[in-house]
Amino acid sequence: MVDAIVLGEAELLTIDVLRAIESESCRAKKLDALAKLPHVFVPTHHERLPSVAAVDNVILPAWAPIRTPHTEFSNMFLIETERGCSRGCTYCVMRRSTNGGMRIVPMDEILARIPIDARRVGLVGAAVSDHPKVVDIVNTLAERGCEVGLSSLRPDRLSDEFVGALKRAGYRTLTTAMDGTSERVRESLERRARIKHLIRAAELARVHRMDRLKLYLMVGVPGETDEDIDECTQFVSELSAIVPVALGIAPFCSKRNTPLDRRPYAGIRTIDARLARLRRGLAGRADVRATSAKWAWVEYVLAQGGEAEGLLAMKASREGGSFASYKRAFSELGHNARSEAPPEKKALPILDPVMSS
Repeated sequence: MVDAIVLGEAELLTIDVLRAIESESCRAKKLDALAKLPHVFVPTHHERLPSVAAVDNVILPAWAPIRTPHTEFSNMFLIETERGCSRGCTYCVMRRSTNGGMRIVPMDEILARIPIDARRVGLVGAAVSDHPKVVDIVNTLAERGCEVGLSSLRPDRLSDEFVGALKRAGYRTLTTAMDGTSERVRESLERRARIKHLIRAAELARVHRMDRLKLYLMVGVPGETDEDIDECTQFVSELSAIVPVALGIAPFCSKRNTPLDRRPYAGIRTIDARLARLRRGLAGRADVRATSAKWAWVEYVLAQGGEAEGLLAMKASREGGSFASYKRAFSELGHNARSEAPPEKKALPILDPVMSS
């Protein structure tokens, strides 16, 4: 259980929140003060979620002031190139309807904020490769001698010039998203990625001497069948004839406030069966690595859950944090690891129409 939740972009709102907390002496008065702030949800005071905060574009970009070797992105300077997304993928919470879609940070602004001594730079955002100047940004950083990483590459944005810039900036694996197991599934997700884009990505990886092409995709998307899995097997086999391929697979988990909200989890047995089918079909042709279907079910319950699921997650953690602990805890609310659909639950009303679109 939480006392308060700040919704949305909090660069400026955090200051108001801290002042509200510091201005009062007891917990009850602190919560009263927080409940009066816009975009702050206090469960003991509110029945509906407030709107999502959005800062003025002049505040952008955000960047990480601390560089250290003791993180996953060792000694990397992280900076936003854009915020939000212009796309409408049905499974994603960061859709074009969220906070006005994609907000671009000018190239000169980005480059000016990167320290001259930074040798590793991470360009961060929900759709970095959609930045209109992304190739120029990467090339400029490569000329400085920087190793550059991008948080997202869309296959329909890849070009010879773009992949060449990535290679000069230290890329050895070309990573992009395939998302669905078939063209039909990708259509249902409203993805722009097409077969021609993925083939082109493989060809560009080979031309620029990348070690491999890594593709992310989901298994268990609503409406998916074994035929879609077989199409994926055939297509990835064709790609592997062009360049070595690795698949990073995650079971689909529907998220709140997306068009696919409340869609059922495909089921642990179904996911495992489809992954086994993929592995058999791609044996010796592609490296297939997937997230556990069991733990994906836990993620699904939490993504679709509320306060009660959160308290049970804490209970499961205190009991050792094993899958069996979570399964046992969630069963108290009627969640069944063998069942595909969540128990019926009344959704929490939302004030902001953007979030419920």
